Order: sequence, then C-alpha cells, then structure tokens
Amino acid sequence: MIRVAVVDNDKLVPAGLRALLAGVGDLRLVHTATTVGEHLAAAPDVDVVLLDLRLEDGTEPAGNVAVLRRGGARVLVFSVHGDRRHVRATVRAGAGGYLIKDDDADKLADAIRSVHAGHLALTAELMSIINDDPPELSPQEARALYLYGTGSTLAATARRMGVTIPTVRSYLVRTRAKWAAIDEPVDDIRTLVHEYRPPPADAPEQ
Repeated sequence: MIRVAVVDNDKLVPAGLRALLAGVGDLRLVHTATTVGEHLAAAPDVDVVLLDLRLEDGTEPAGNVAVLRRGGARVLVFSVHGDRRHVRATVRAGAGGYLIKDDDADKLADAIRSVHAGHLALTAELMSIINDDPPELSPQEARALYLYGTGSTLAATARRMGVTIPTVRSYLVRTRAKWAAIDEPVDDIRTLVHEYRPPPADAPEQ
C-alpha cells in the first residue's frame, strides 16, 4: 500500500483526488494539508506527497520540495501550470515528477507508483523542458544572482562582490534580459537562483 498525502490550497482537491483514486487498490490518501508547514506539523507517515505548485502562503515551490524531501517523503508536484522554470527547479530540488492536473486516474496512479519506486514521472514534453540549459551567465552575473537570490540586499551583494550597487543592478538587468530573450520573462529575478549551481566561491559546504 502506498500512503499518499496532498498539500493543496483548494480544499476541494483532496476530496476529488480521494474519489479519483477510490478504485485504485494499492494507493491510499491518508493526509491532507493546505501548506507544507501544516503538513510537517502533523508529521503524517506517508510515502508520496502530492504537492500543489502554487500555495497561498507564497512559499517557493522548489523550497517546498526540498523541505519535504528532507523529511523522507517522495514528492510529485502537480499543477494546472507547466511553467518551464518551476518544472526544472522543482525536479532539481528533488521532486520525483511533475504532473499537469487533469481527471485521468490511471495517469495519476501510474505517476504516484513511479515516484514511489524512485523513478522520474514526467511527460516527454516536460522531460525536454528540464533538459533545456538555462541562459549562460558571466561569472559576475551568476554571483550577483546567487547572492541576491539567496537573501542578500543589493548593498550586501555589492559589498561582498567588491562593486557598486549600480553594477549589481546591471548584472541583474542583464540576467533578466537573457531570460526575456528566450521568451521566459521573469517577474522576480530571485526565483532564478534555483536554475543555476551556486558559484564556487559561494557554494555551501558539503
């Protein structure tokens, strides 16, 4: 029996999933929550978490995946959106799959089984997306993005890089322009931090 939890803003979604999976003998929906924090506080004993991409508490999807993975559960992200950046970021953060929401019970059940078995559950289209390389950044652009994207202010980023604040802004503007050039405009540039490995000078120690 594969024990499944659902973390989703819409309280009707778990009821729909429960009905959708009712006839699937090897899957059991055992817990529901509207935020990752609520799920972790309940500490349910589950095998796979179905995680909605966009939660109302504003938490970053990739961060949510990483937190759930540290707790030991496998994660299947499901959403009405196939946003390229979020697909890549959540899979790189440890999600075992990414599924576009629909009412196909067989597809959902197969994806849950695949993730539970340690396999990647992705459509061919989404697989091609995560294999796309992000736009290449210069070392300075990469470091500015990493520092700013992991919580440093513009002033702190400039100080750590030994440059001025306008210079940091120019690095971030150039990064934004590179993503716009591939038809992936960015509202909040900090969300791009998950697209790149930390620069060697700033990579966390293992």
